[in-house]
Amino acid sequence: MIRYLYISLLAITMHFGAAAQYIPNSSQAFQFASVYNPAFVGVEDFTDIKVGYRSQMTGFGPYAPKFVNITANFRLKQPLDLTMHALRIGSSKLNDPDFIPKGKRIIHGLGVNGFNEKSGFFDKLGGGVSYSFHYPVSNKMRLSIGVNAMVENRKLDMSGYYPGINPEQDELLGKLANGSSQMDINTRAGFLLYSKQFYIGASYLSLYNKSQSDELEEFVPLYRGVAQAGVSLSAGEGLLIQPSVLAIMQVDNELLIDYSVKARIKEKIWTGITYRDIEAAVIALGFDFNSLMGVSYSYEMSTGDFKQFNDGSHELVLSLRLNNFKRATPYTW
Repeated sequence: MIRYLYISLLAITMHFGAAAQYIPNSSQAFQFASVYNPAFVGVEDFTDIKVGYRSQMTGFGPYAPKFVNITANFRLKQPLDLTMHALRIGSSKLNDPDFIPKGKRIIHGLGVNGFNEKSGFFDKLGGGVSYSFHYPVSNKMRLSIGVNAMVENRKLDMSGYYPGINPEQDELLGKLANGSSQMDINTRAGFLLYSKQFYIGASYLSLYNKSQSDELEEFVPLYRGVAQAGVSLSAGEGLLIQPSVLAIMQVDNELLIDYSVKARIKEKIWTGITYRDIEAAVIALGFDFNSLMGVSYSYEMSTGDFKQFNDGSHELVLSLRLNNFKRATPYTW
């Protein structure tokens, strides 16, 4: 029984810890959209900081996977906004998309992110830097292109593994018994077309990749790309319904898809549900205290065969909106 438990832990470790080209393991993916696709960097009109903590498969106790994600995105260059200046210009001019040249409405965004994962016997640590360029396609819609460079280090420590009395020889466990490590440097690029009412984008995750490894390289699955789309629909005064989809393509061309829908109430409270086709379901609730701070919680449960090992996953995300002089609310994601 003990041996079976550790083999299960090792399988979880390989599944969650060995994936290169980092993407967040989150049940609130829209909170960390800029990590999936760097074109999201600079979308918001304020310095957007997110800190997330996720505890997964709590039934495994101290070996349960734990994830920390931190992002900070801001604008290097804001678009010219005459409403923020004391100029005596008629309102008709302010609303005229041709009055301010498009070159003056370009946005440059910069973002940084850091992450740490502890999954079974794996420990993953890394971070990245992103840049984005946003061009005004129209008065209400922009096209963004973003690039990202990321460093990711993974370590395997099998010192806590107990194979039992007189264990059978296992080639995999024997190979990994002394531990291992790997470092990846990779870049990615993406695009995003968005407005207050919708967004659609995609990113390519393996624009460039360089690995330095000893024993882990043959166990490293890679992701090929990500696609995201969502829309915000008015359902009455103060109520928005926001369906969205996130699709992750692996190198074997298999798609992992999250289908979500959120309801936002008077820009203060939101709640949502997500179905993940890895056979899991998520319920989430968020609250904005003011224009500066918000918090959200989500609970994920397995709906497939693996639920016998899964007591549920909990995730807490803290949102900070610094320099939010216009008291702007976040976009649909």
